[in-house]
Amino acid sequence: MGHCSDIFTGGRGMMRGGMLGMGILWWIFIVIVIVAVVYLMKNKTNQQLTNDFQTQKPIEPTPYPSALEILDQEFAKGNITEEEYLHRKERLKQ
Repeated sequence: MGHCSDIFTGGRGMMRGGMLGMGILWWIFIVIVIVAVVYLMKNKTNQQLTNDFQTQKPIEPTPYPSALEILDQEFAKGNITEEEYLHRKERLKQ
């Protein structure tokens, strides 16, 4: 029967060539799965960064002037000297 089955199968039994083909298919499948996982993880990270950026509230200007702005105005009006202005400005930057 072995010789007869060679005629119908083209001389290739179950273990000849068939397993090699399945091995290659499995490796292709594994590579596709790995590429898909990497792509999805990268896409998820980019999406989180985009969502984090979109959910951040913009910094709204306050209705009150900052301390440096008030100091600048006082110096511009002439209410304080240049030495006093520079000293206070350095203290505010600390």
